[in-house]
Amino acid sequence: GRNLRMLSKTGGSVECLVHLDRDLKNVLIQRAGSKDAKKRSVALKSVQEICVGREISEEVALPLDDMSVTMLLAEGSAIAFRLDDVEDRDTFALCMGMFVTGNKKEKEKKPSRRR
Repeated sequence: GRNLRMLSKTGGSVECLVHLDRDLKNVLIQRAGSKDAKKRSVALKSVQEICVGREISEEVALPLDDMSVTMLLAEGSAIAFRLDDVEDRDTFALCMGMFVTGNKKEKEKKPSRRR
């Protein structure tokens, strides 16, 4: 995992530890510097779209800028992170996109169990 600045609706950002679980199914987000902080788990299969910078398909109440990566979630919410430079931003967006796509493909491969 790594520390990233997660954007807040109030206009600021919070330093968070962001990592994937062992099964590569969920993004875990926890406030940095506090081992007792509550972890938020976001299922990768719930990510509808990953947007880079201000190029975003839906209006979100987050202070986006050119260094943002936003994950639009199925339930209509969004999570955005601010990265330090363009290369870091693009690499993070590409990697998250690969994990999201991998989870969606795996979901499609599994036969539905009907009784």
